[in-house]
Amino acid sequence: MDHMRRDALAGGALALSLATAGCLDFAAGDGPQGPEGTPATLTCDEDGFVRLDQPFEASVVGTPVETDETELELSTEGTTETYGQSLRVVLRNAGDAPAPTLGESAYSVQRETEAGWLDVRGGTGGEAVELPRSEDSVAVSSAYSWDLTLTEAGIADAVDGVDLTVCPPLGPGPYRFVYWGLVGAPPVGVEFELVG
Repeated sequence: MDHMRRDALAGGALALSLATAGCLDFAAGDGPQGPEGTPATLTCDEDGFVRLDQPFEASVVGTPVETDETELELSTEGTTETYGQSLRVVLRNAGDAPAPTLGESAYSVQRETEAGWLDVRGGTGGEAVELPRSEDSVAVSSAYSWDLTLTEAGIADAVDGVDLTVCPPLGPGPYRFVYWGLVGAPPVGVEFELVG
């Protein structure tokens, strides 16, 4: 009797693991469907789509970056990221004073094109959308952290209270995450390659 029960449990566990694997494959989809490499520009056929403007003019710098008061570091876990996986980005205050910011939503997710770096997000209401800004700060030895799922919906839904979409679909190629909300410092960015 115990032997039959063990066989049934083992069979159920195998069926569950196969079903779960199938769900993971389905959830990942067929990979990135957008243009590959470095396209000439990003075009969107969706009615009413208006791409987010680049809210900064200064050149994007790497880390560490210094403000008037302190020093910060922006980092990711890797430089090659797979479509459908999570991109973890951390902005850490490594200095001796709080770092004033414009809040956690003051960032861009950009794709490299021949026309320059362009945000992959925009609004569909026919008008320009602005990301929320608020007076905030990153305390000493503290951090902002983002976990962005690298899908169109995952990136579009990452900012609460703002109706965004990603258009065209993400494609394999070079991207960067830019935090432009540091007060008294240039925008800071990290680049990564998106693969299928």
